[in-house]
Amino acid sequence: MLNILKRLRRSSDSFGLDIGTSAVKVVQIKNGSTPRLIGMATVGLPADTIAEGSVRDSQVVADAIKEAVAKAGIEGVEAVIAVCGRELIIKKVQIPEVPAKDVHDVVMLEAEHHIPFAIDEVFIDHHTLGRSGGQMDVILVAVKKSKVNEYMAVVDQAGFNPLIVDVDGFALGNQWELNFPSEVREAVALIDIGAAIMKTNVVRGGATIFARDIPFGGNNYTQAISQRLNISFQQAEDAKLGKDVGVKWETLVPPLEAISRELSLEVQRTFDYFASTAESERIGKIVLAGGCAQLPGLNEYLASNWGIPVELARPFERIEVAPAYAEEAAAMAPALAVAVGLGLRRSGDKEQGK
Repeated sequence: MLNILKRLRRSSDSFGLDIGTSAVKVVQIKNGSTPRLIGMATVGLPADTIAEGSVRDSQVVADAIKEAVAKAGIEGVEAVIAVCGRELIIKKVQIPEVPAKDVHDVVMLEAEHHIPFAIDEVFIDHHTLGRSGGQMDVILVAVKKSKVNEYMAVVDQAGFNPLIVDVDGFALGNQWELNFPSEVREAVALIDIGAAIMKTNVVRGGATIFARDIPFGGNNYTQAISQRLNISFQQAEDAKLGKDVGVKWETLVPPLEAISRELSLEVQRTFDYFASTAESERIGKIVLAGGCAQLPGLNEYLASNWGIPVELARPFERIEVAPAYAEEAAAMAPALAVAVGLGLRRSGDKEQGK
């Protein structure tokens, strides 16, 4: 787990704030021998409020954040947020083995060879994976300052303090590590299919070994339905979600199947790239998260295509859920994986190696 940016303040009542393209999700988790969900809410965002990763209407997003926090009954003001998308670079690099106090300086020098942005335009962080043969394997993360500042500003505008800025894909890994700590022998691909961006994080032994964001998501399905049936984007979205809007499910099958084929190819390209960089490493299982993951039959279709077991994320597997949230948590679990991963973060946890 990384802190792209961390404000120096400790808080025990922080909450996870997942600002997505189609919705704002908040999750508050109380730490203890068994973590406990004590606050949760989701508020939808109008189409194009956030487009191509940029906040187009900050007031609408700020209002949605305030509404979600209020609905969840959260009283704290410290938010843990995350970023994703094309302004984010995640790469595994090798550097010469150096003392811990010198790693940062060496990583900064190495970053100039891997980042297609000016160094003074980005926040940079890193995580050491291991050391061998005089070399260190490091996950390098860089994100444009303008992206981070934009998301922090809208949280500030809503009246909250963005305590930690993480990465969506790493938040997926954070909740996976808590819920399935024993599954460390094989590489597992965690894939969150959001409305506009698909976040991939391949983890093994509690560490990220590959991560990539793909500009593909649930909106591709909605757009295909809209065009195929000549209906509005909103009606297509409602139909995709199974709402009764006068559209028969069988008419949705052709566009859904067409986009599922495209999604499968996009992920296969990512897996092929991973295989080319990971020598003998092989993915043993895929876990789907995000609202789109719950499309009927998608996990079975992808499993048959890839020849790898595919299952839905269970972010509350080892988290006690208060009865008031049980039904919603069960229904929305895969869509809440990133928010849960953020809700588990605490200021100082990276430094403490948690």
